Amino acid sequence: MTLFKLLLFFIVKGILADVNETERSGVQLWRVQGDLDEDVIAEFYDRARLTEEIWKRDNRTIDFLIYEEEAADFIVFLDEHKVSHRILIDDVRQTVDEAMLNTFPTRRLAVQGGTFTWTSYPSLAEINTYLKKLASDYPKHCSLTELGKTSQKKPIYALKISNGKPYNVAILVDGGTHGREWTSVISALYFIDSLVKNYDKQPEYMKKRDWHVIPVLNPDGYDYSLTVDRLWKKNRRRLSGTCRGVDLNRNFAYNWGKDLTTLSACNQFYCGPMAFSEEETKAFKRLTDGTHFSGYLSIHSAGTKVMFPLTNEAVNRDDYHLHLDMTKNMCLAMRAVGHQSFTNGNIAKIGKKGYGMAIDWMYYEKRIPHSYLIETRSQNGLDLIPPKEILIAAKEVQAGIMKFAEKLR
Repeated sequence: MTLFKLLLFFIVKGILADVNETERSGVQLWRVQGDLDEDVIAEFYDRARLTEEIWKRDNRTIDFLIYEEEAADFIVFLDEHKVSHRILIDDVRQTVDEAMLNTFPTRRLAVQGGTFTWTSYPSLAEINTYLKKLASDYPKHCSLTELGKTSQKKPIYALKISNGKPYNVAILVDGGTHGREWTSVISALYFIDSLVKNYDKQPEYMKKRDWHVIPVLNPDGYDYSLTVDRLWKKNRRRLSGTCRGVDLNRNFAYNWGKDLTTLSACNQFYCGPMAFSEEETKAFKRLTDGTHFSGYLSIHSAGTKVMFPLTNEAVNRDDYHLHLDMTKNMCLAMRAVGHQSFTNGNIAKIGKKGYGMAIDWMYYEKRIPHSYLIETRSQNGLDLIPPKEILIAAKEVQAGIMKFAEKLR
């Protein structure tokens, strides 16, 4: 039995196979490192029937949840086989609870005077009210479109910001693809707010663009994460059996379903029954079918990275150095805001491999050469930053987007 197949046995034995959506007390977040074969990872998912247990993985690293009572046996096993490991979070439930307590004392101040305070995360209702008010107050530059509705009948909005001149270059920005990534949502909202309310003072390279911003691509998931389960990632579509939700960033048509680990409905990376099966990704597709975009920026949390395609293949294409230069400049601009270092590069090299992801589909199917994924600052690799860092994180993303607009040709 190979090292990592033995590892699988202990993980399957100790993993949270019966954890429900909200209860995670007595649970730790661990990281193991080594050469992880894709077939072994597929067996891992198949045998464990995972829901939210794998938080992050690439071809050398798995971050996963484990019961504390299984830790001692697991440590012995790892030491015997000289597998590198460490505990990232000693008590996941306590960490989440503390983060929630730190965030929500200022919850009532999320919106004040018609704008956000940037010290707390707004509700979905507050976001939608804000977008409507912005479009009403600034009709010269703003128009709000409902792209569609989720399975729970929540609207999916896109705000267009433009000076109305012909031949502007169109850029699409989205946030909130994953429910628990609140900082991606607040960053998209901050970009909207600063652009619209200071439009006349913007540099020409910002005003020569038609900006289309979807601040919350996954309204159901965001609302559920905000009100019920802080760690919820997928959308909330009801599936057969007891599992629920699809990972929207595995539901796009390019290379959809090629990762067998994403075909299980209980998997947190579940790609859906078919490409564009979800109302959210259908809405996204309708927007991109009707508009020719020259740039695409997808905001996620958290990882302090700016990355470019391909997500499943670490190859140096002809435009590799063009993308490397663009993302390097974006990282430098972001670092100048709060002295937080950001890493740039190909997703397959510095992030995690994946199939059916939005930036690959935009790059290959829509022929948008500049398609990038921004990961905001993090705490322990998670989107649990304290309230005092929310505004800084949003400003970092804004700086990255502005540098992108400046360099885009």
